[in-house]
Amino acid sequence: MGSGLFLAVGQAIHLAGPAIAVSFLIGVSIMGLEVAALAEMAAADRERGSFLAFAHHALGPGAAFVGGWIFWFSSILNISAEATAGAIFTRLWFPQVPIFVFSVGYALVVVGINFLTVRGFSTVEAWMSGTKITATVLFILVAVMVLAGVLPTNHYVGTRGWYAMPGFFPHGIKGILAAMVLVLFSMSGTGVLGLAAPNAKNVERTMAKTIRNTIISIYILYVGASLALTSLLVWHKVPIAQSPFTEALRMLPWRWMVNVFNLVILLAVLSAMNAGLFATDRVLATLGRIHAAPKVVAQESRGLPRMANLITGILFVLVSGLAYFLPKTAYLYLVTATGFQALFIWGLIIVTQIVYRKILLRAGKDLKFRLKGYPYTSVLALILIAGVIATAPLAPHELIALEISVGASLAFLIAYLPIRFKRLRQRHEK
Repeated sequence: MGSGLFLAVGQAIHLAGPAIAVSFLIGVSIMGLEVAALAEMAAADRERGSFLAFAHHALGPGAAFVGGWIFWFSSILNISAEATAGAIFTRLWFPQVPIFVFSVGYALVVVGINFLTVRGFSTVEAWMSGTKITATVLFILVAVMVLAGVLPTNHYVGTRGWYAMPGFFPHGIKGILAAMVLVLFSMSGTGVLGLAAPNAKNVERTMAKTIRNTIISIYILYVGASLALTSLLVWHKVPIAQSPFTEALRMLPWRWMVNVFNLVILLAVLSAMNAGLFATDRVLATLGRIHAAPKVVAQESRGLPRMANLITGILFVLVSGLAYFLPKTAYLYLVTATGFQALFIWGLIIVTQIVYRKILLRAGKDLKFRLKGYPYTSVLALILIAGVIATAPLAPHELIALEISVGASLAFLIAYLPIRFKRLRQRHEK
């Protein structure tokens, strides 16, 4: 939970209106299928333990190479978006300071944190992440008290904002679909749940319960926050250049609430950045171990892949500086590009699961956890993912982001071709 909820949701509401609730319903459905597919593979094959290893085994080294580099690149865009969001939040207090100063500054700080020991990382992350759900729940409760007349406030829209001006579906199905990339960006980090399957006791019951509870919790929190925003603010006036949450709280007579909440969401995006960079470093190290990157990036010192940290950190800082050139649109481009890249990865995970289940069953593996409804649910997930990607023309900024994502994917595919030809030549010479 990071800027996908606390900032990007403003743009999503502009596209879908109060019907953003329907977008979230579609989004959590796709997310649930992807997490369950990943959990099935992880629970059955604990030794491999990552979607890259599963893809390598089921689809070949080419899929692992391209998928791994797309994931790494997508993760850098993701954490750079969080850094930019943190800079936008900070401008509440320092409006004269350019966004890129804070975005680059936060990137440098988080890179430094990731050079600490793993214990130091976990301590910082635990301290930073505890505020996320609490802040969202409290905001929803504040909105409920405002609507009930318990809290004094200036003019607010009220529940009529859900069905008036010009209705719950102001842009129809087009608006619901146009908001999907932003919705899925806000859920892009949930795949880690699937990888936790090998460590679960009574994996079938535990994972089924965890995935179900995660889907329900995300839907309630995200929809609750969105409906709270559209009951306090006119949906088409929800700000996109700052957090809509702090703008909604301005109508309360207590200015300190705005500052406290802004600090909370700033910590939330710093937490998302911290965890995201931690994972991204290790993806690059994994690419080194499977010979999809120079071996040097896989080297570790005291449990830390320091060379992977350095390379990822440098690119992270550079991409965070995009706000220097595009101060008004850098965040939106980063978010949508990340969303499309995440969809490519989710699609790869589903395709891998379809093939991998057959491999596991042939090997006599015990599928302790299964994606229900296979293969129909797997195919449904692919159709939904393809459908979301096809919505790019509905919003101009999303079409540009899709072009960036497709271009990056093609570049990684082309980069793999020399490796493929080399392996074929070596095999032929033998």
